Amino acid sequence: MKTTDYTADTLEARLLERFGSENHFNVPDGYFDSLTGKVMNRIAKKRRVGLVWRWAAAAVLVGCVAAGGLFFESRNESQVAAAEDIQYIEDALDYSMIDNMSIASFLTEAE
Repeated sequence: MKTTDYTADTLEARLLERFGSENHFNVPDGYFDSLTGKVMNRIAKKRRVGLVWRWAAAAVLVGCVAAGGLFFESRNESQVAAAEDIQYIEDALDYSMIDNMSIASFLTEAE
């Protein structure tokens, strides 16, 4: 196996010999004149999209908090209503002067 020690000068000479000194890379005319505007437009679009996502996330969060509050409030109201119903039945039984033995015998006979 042959090893060749290339220096920077010999590499450059070989590249120039193979590809020439012509610049093979080019851009369309006026490309850099409009580049700044294009980049700034893309940045502005990304900022608007980011702002929309932030507002959407905030709206979802507020909606979840509101729904949770309504859920727990309605649950609390149903518990209060059930407690009021039980209190009403107990008061009605007290006013009717029916003792617990009469209620128990009525319930056992009904089965």
